[in-house]
Amino acid sequence: MKRELTETQMFRAQDLLLARATVGLSDAEAAELAALGADEDLSFDLAAAAIDLATLDPRDLEAGLPPGLADKVLGAAGVPPASMSMSSIPTTLAGVMPPRPLPVRPAAGPPEVAPVTSLDEARAKQQGKKRSRAAVIGWLAAAACLALAAGAWLWASGQKPADQVATVPVEPPPAEARAKLLASAKDAATLAWTATPDPAAKGATGDVVWSASEQRGYMRFVGLAPNDRTQLQYQLWIFDKDRDEKFPVDGGVFDVSSTGEVIVPISAKLRVTDATLFAVTVEKPGGVVVSKRERIVVTAAPRAS
Repeated sequence: MKRELTETQMFRAQDLLLARATVGLSDAEAAELAALGADEDLSFDLAAAAIDLATLDPRDLEAGLPPGLADKVLGAAGVPPASMSMSSIPTTLAGVMPPRPLPVRPAAGPPEVAPVTSLDEARAKQQGKKRSRAAVIGWLAAAACLALAAGAWLWASGQKPADQVATVPVEPPPAEARAKLLASAKDAATLAWTATPDPAAKGATGDVVWSASEQRGYMRFVGLAPNDRTQLQYQLWIFDKDRDEKFPVDGGVFDVSSTGEVIVPISAKLRVTDATLFAVTVEKPGGVVVSKRERIVVTAAPRAS
């Protein structure tokens, strides 16, 4: 049965397999790979061989497979290079390797053309050229297959059993999250909004829920004017008793899409120790660092004790 690896072990095995396919492993690293149960995986070796094959000059293939690449292909196939000679490779890779090395063409000067003495010799020479081209095509096809095999291993290694897949917590709808906060946080307070004379706040109602212990809260609006976010956005400011009122805590920029009920999570940028006032202003798109407070639409404050 194949050993199931943790995510950390799987990444380590991939690192070792990549190192084996490129620069080789030390005895300690080879032992570690074996301990992980991944030493028989040849995908990275096949991928490395595929890359070498794909980047070879086709003219080099006519002279036979380079020794270094031959060793890599044999190793990927599970055959120790020392157990085979280069002369036996064509038999092992029948149909891909040329049947015999062809003479290397001279570096300079026109190629010598042997005289053709008969129609049979001409046909034989033509068949030899076809076999050479077929060998090149065969090598390229093998490279593509090896690359696909490596890609399949990488995809498969990234899959996890259903019970090991990390689940990302899904945030509940704002209305549900607001209700849970009210039910779970003993210090969660509900403060009603008071609308200002600003045209965007005409007829606006709602409330703000805030928990100092949870440092979380929600704003609820009904009747607040929808905004065009390319022109302006709403921004919440939280005034803290322990901070200068000139610099309230930024509670986040938000949009309102309808005059119906809209619930917006509060995103306080700093910790709020003792909230004394919540105020929503109209700002430029993206919000501001310090508000001029030229347009305040709604405010909410705890009742004086």
